[in-house]
Amino acid sequence: MFKVQDHYFHKAKQQGYMARSAFKLEEIDKKYHIFDRETKNVLDIGCAPGSWLQYVHSQIKQLHKKTSDEGKMPWHIIGMDLKPVALNLPGLHTYVQDIEDFDGVKKILDENQIKKFDIIISDMAPNTIWLRDIDALRSVKLLEKTLWIYENFLKPEGKVVIKIFMGPWFDQFLQKMRAIVWAKGFKTFKPQAVRKESKEIYIVKF
Repeated sequence: MFKVQDHYFHKAKQQGYMARSAFKLEEIDKKYHIFDRETKNVLDIGCAPGSWLQYVHSQIKQLHKKTSDEGKMPWHIIGMDLKPVALNLPGLHTYVQDIEDFDGVKKILDENQIKKFDIIISDMAPNTIWLRDIDALRSVKLLEKTLWIYENFLKPEGKVVIKIFMGPWFDQFLQKMRAIVWAKGFKTFKPQAVRKESKEIYIVKF
């Protein structure tokens, strides 16, 4: 697997993050103020290796510092991926779960007594073959398979952060997003932590 051992790679090691991608979410959060005191239920789709979950937990723990000291965590952070994630943090639960399986996803949310999420984030990507147009198409197709989750489980005022690869189908997908009620008013943003040569960009609804 290709790894970029740059400033962000070493910074992630120093701060104990599972991957450098944590700093992408940090930039997005600082620009758009994704997390606030109203944030209690967060879903991370395609959460492996877990760096976004780590960042989410650190922010929510700080925001709810007074209430979390009382014992029971007042939040739920749920991560789903086809790969297991080994993180043991209060209020965080990770599951090996196919996000196309409605019944499986619904069962997890019922077990955690969650009906809607304040925030849904996703840094997932398809298995890349380093042919950019094909990788971009796979990215769009993968995202299209997850749209039902946002439609069914995101609060009307909920926030969203979604990674997508730019390519020939990028504009068409954004046009489709603009027609979706829950995605109204979204922005696109490329954090500095994304490699310059990368086609990654993020859809942010805040």
